[in-house]
Amino acid sequence: MGDNGFTSRAQQLEEKAIDTEYREMLEMAGRGGAPGPGYVPREPIEQKYRGRIVPLFEPFERIPDPGAYDAPIRSLKDAMHQLSDGESKDPVGEANIRANPDLAHAHSAGDRLDGWTGAAADSFKTNFLDKFPYISKNQFLLLGVMKGALEADQERWRSVREDINRVLVTTDNGLDDVFSSSQNDLSFACSVAVAVSSIGAIPFAGVGAGVIAAVGAVGVTGSAGIAGQKAFNEPGGSTEQVVKSLENAIKRITEETKKAGGKVAHALAGVHRQVDSARDDFVSPRPALAGMDGGETTGESGLGRVV
Repeated sequence: MGDNGFTSRAQQLEEKAIDTEYREMLEMAGRGGAPGPGYVPREPIEQKYRGRIVPLFEPFERIPDPGAYDAPIRSLKDAMHQLSDGESKDPVGEANIRANPDLAHAHSAGDRLDGWTGAAADSFKTNFLDKFPYISKNQFLLLGVMKGALEADQERWRSVREDINRVLVTTDNGLDDVFSSSQNDLSFACSVAVAVSSIGAIPFAGVGAGVIAAVGAVGVTGSAGIAGQKAFNEPGGSTEQVVKSLENAIKRITEETKKAGGKVAHALAGVHRQVDSARDDFVSPRPALAGMDGGETTGESGLGRVV
């Protein structure tokens, strides 16, 4: 979070709205034959606009800094590399993830342990070695979903910042056009409305029965410019119309921001339910050796023997 400068610029808009409507009233009074500027009281106009615009922007001063997401996103990407077999792709961004050569040791471990016998040997091969490819793949996908959710939320707040900046500029220009001969509608761009892509299905491999389960995931659209924006028009014209259009634009952006956040939350809730209901598909079982005493550990029911 940080100071985005929105409220200071909003304060300038308030003063500009007061000055602009005062000029409007003077022109109207002049056309009606009023004796001069003193005929139009300024105080009611100040009361009308002061404290009306600034509060609209105050909540946006507290939004997260998009840059704060960079470090955790990098950490998740590094963790995905540790679990990548070289054929794994980011499940959300679909980018190739560099393979970790150390995983080859896990795949070849079975050949090295052919001479190991006993209950522990059988259990290790069945519960760990055989399931390792599935569990590591599911963990890789899980990390990808989490990274995608962070990237989507990062893009959400980056888009909000851009949208609020555009609202300030558009409103400022709209006030300039109050006295123009062609008072066009104000066009506001809402990139946050399309910043987060639709929820998709990420398949997790069921290591037990080979069942494929689906979980929600979100990602950024990756689009830029007008393709990444959802424009909507509001009336221009008088000072009151311009300020009312500003209020509607802020309301629209707030609603779209909540909707985008809801997509991210929905995806993460789906991840939690999936992992909670199929924990064995994501985590190797606790070794039975961990609960044995010394005699059991070295016996046939434990480590057994190497031939």
